[in-house]
Amino acid sequence: MVDQNPLNLDQSIEWISSGKILAHPTEGVWGLGCDALNKEAYLNLFKLKKRSSKKSFILLASSIQIVKKFSKPIDHKDEIFLNDHWPGPVTFLIKYKESIPDHLKNNTGKLAFRVSNHYPLKALFKVFNSVMVSTSANISGKQVLNNGPEIIKTFANNKHLAYYDEKLGKETKPTTIIDLHTREIIRP
Repeated sequence: MVDQNPLNLDQSIEWISSGKILAHPTEGVWGLGCDALNKEAYLNLFKLKKRSSKKSFILLASSIQIVKKFSKPIDHKDEIFLNDHWPGPVTFLIKYKESIPDHLKNNTGKLAFRVSNHYPLKALFKVFNSVMVSTSANISGKQVLNNGPEIIKTFANNKHLAYYDEKLGKETKPTTIIDLHTREIIRP
């Protein structure tokens, strides 16, 4: 087992693959993530954040091809629109297939996906071949934490949390969220 903090790339991949929660830098804010297909890790993330399970998480994927494994068919014009924004700091709400794991389903029929262009995440996805939850690194309703050591200190009682020791991107706010099907901007 690797030390809890800080983790390099290989240790971070091992950590998240083993069902633990990984604090990670994104394009603009620190996130908390886990293997989205690991139900226990997914549910533990709700507990850690003290977040209502009625709110879904953003899912990070390495490519649009991975997103398509979870989404209903994406028509050509929507795929062009996605490719105009991905990889990049834009999250899209996309209708999901009924065959996805039950713990990922919600009452909207859509999941929030992002294909990041942030190098540390791209490096992680070269080996971690799944989808990853990404949610702001904070207790729900509280200020987002600014770095790995601060995150570990805030959640000090959690032995299943470590941080990926890399730098944040240049964005100054969380990613924009757009509904792919309506083009409505949910979060500017």
